[in-house]
Amino acid sequence: MRRTIAAVGDVLVDRTDPGRALEGVQPVLAAADLVFGNFEGVLTDTFRATPGAPASTVVATANAVPLSVFDVMSLANNHAMDAGYGGLADTTATLAARGVRTVGAGMSSAEALRPVTVRVGERRVAVVACTSVLAVGAQAGPATPGVASLRAEDCYAAPVPGCLCPGVPAKVVSVLDDGDWARVEKAITDARARADVVVVSVHWGDHTRPWVITDHERLCAELIAAAGADLVLGHHHHALRGAEFIGGTPVFYGLGHIVFDMPRFPDDLRAAGFDIDRASPAELVEAFGEYGFYPRPDSAAFPFHPSTRITAVALVELDDDGIGRCGLVPCLIDLDGIARPVARSDARWAEVLGHLRESMARPRLGTEVVDRGETFAGCPLVTLTV
Repeated sequence: MRRTIAAVGDVLVDRTDPGRALEGVQPVLAAADLVFGNFEGVLTDTFRATPGAPASTVVATANAVPLSVFDVMSLANNHAMDAGYGGLADTTATLAARGVRTVGAGMSSAEALRPVTVRVGERRVAVVACTSVLAVGAQAGPATPGVASLRAEDCYAAPVPGCLCPGVPAKVVSVLDDGDWARVEKAITDARARADVVVVSVHWGDHTRPWVITDHERLCAELIAAAGADLVLGHHHHALRGAEFIGGTPVFYGLGHIVFDMPRFPDDLRAAGFDIDRASPAELVEAFGEYGFYPRPDSAAFPFHPSTRITAVALVELDDDGIGRCGLVPCLIDLDGIARPVARSDARWAEVLGHLRESMARPRLGTEVVDRGETFAGCPLVTLTV
């Protein structure tokens, strides 16, 4: 019997009726054998945001109600430490009380990188998580709480070698931290030794532009695949990115977000000195960029570009050899902040399918999105092929 892993990107629930937050994709997640997501925030009733961190990512523990559908959630991201060590401990405990196992953060670097192993049928699936996007000092140390880091140092090269070009943006070259990679590689090899399938989750990438997959993401994906990962799940962009197969290992570079409530984000901007209440749409774009995060006129609680309402649930089959077919259940996030699968009869089906295909074509990944009319849990499923 074939088993299925369902994976989504960033998750943050902050609403008066949290139980409804995942109702649109509940049938898909409930039908899978292992469900993964990245919880990008803090669940606590005790601790406040640390100085400089946004308050809008620190939410009451009541918002964990719908998260019981997840088997494993990564905490390796740039918001897990927004309420300090106490907030991290509360988040872990709150999710554990809901039956959710966490990975990618802990009371030490060893704990943060310790694989979580879940039995799926007769197979043992190990999950490792790390982040390239994090606040300075948020990484876990030998005896210090924090997140599992996979950092890089950015260097800047001349845009045109041998030529003076004042004002032209430099080329960014990201140099991977050897120590971080050595620790992540060891976590993957340790997981490989005790599991049949190894899944690696990475928080990475450029959230300021659509479609882009950075050189850092590509390098890390190649290294992670070579180290023994069977599946790579990326997130952070808050927008879908493409997927490709590296030596047979599926790499989902960016799974977008499946629910991301930020009703208090305008207060964060006001506290930072931005006069968002009187700023015109043009001034907001100038200040934050077209794809930046700021309150949109039609959805103050969802401060993301309208294109990011197109999202998906990734589905990966486990077969006798490990990883089998890969696909996506295309979804749209409505104005109520709830993601719902898109029906083939929906007027926006062609637009959503075109968006998925463009996410593969723009970065030239060589992956095709094929619609064979299949379904999963009654929802449209498209397949990824080379």
